[in-house]
Amino acid sequence: PAKPIPFISHNKITLGFQLSVDRRTLRRNQSLEPLHTFLKIHTDCGHITRQETVSMIPPVVLNAEEGMSVLDMCAAPGSKTCQLLEVVGGFTCKTEFEPHGYVVANDADAKRAYMLVNQLKRMNSPSVYVTSCDGQYFPILDDKSVRGTENEGMFDRVLCDVPCSGDGTVRKNPGIWKHWNQLGSLALHPLQLSIALRGARLTHVGGFMVYSTCSMNPMENESVVAELLRITDGSLVLEDPRE
Repeated sequence: PAKPIPFISHNKITLGFQLSVDRRTLRRNQSLEPLHTFLKIHTDCGHITRQETVSMIPPVVLNAEEGMSVLDMCAAPGSKTCQLLEVVGGFTCKTEFEPHGYVVANDADAKRAYMLVNQLKRMNSPSVYVTSCDGQYFPILDDKSVRGTENEGMFDRVLCDVPCSGDGTVRKNPGIWKHWNQLGSLALHPLQLSIALRGARLTHVGGFMVYSTCSMNPMENESVVAELLRITDGSLVLEDPRE
């Protein structure tokens, strides 16, 4: 009924499994009721986080490590934040009682940020801080004297999982096609680019930023990355993380 996810299960801290049944079948099939009850109990306790397999890829590609500082710029509903928190919020030494790594989880929508708080309560971790401000205007708190030097930036890792048209989720939400048109992607492009630019400014020199969407549209993906590389003029380097 459950198979290990190869790109998650190699991690010593986090294990990932993919169920062979969808959510509706899990709810309605009487023979699966014990499994459904087990999942609900352990999800409420914070032992399990349920999310789509594809949504687990960006945090893995981000390659965060224990003890790092991480910013999740558009964090709600919080599944990726929980995944990152499990990695960076560990203890670097057995004699220490508080972790050194932390995650700042931000979402511009106050209601979604509140939902994010409820999600993170299950983790019961001191290593997460929730903010609610526009991603493209996220405060830069470093000293002006370090700007333009190797000490510039605030976070070791930054995840920009930006707002998008969501046309990549059509397999589970066919209704998207009824209202989809190219104008939505054109309108979102400037916002996505500005969030990514701010994320780049917040990343330490030598750190990683991951830009991701739930869309398949080139206007929201390749063109944003291309413009990001053009504007930064060599300050950013595109990495191939597929290995």
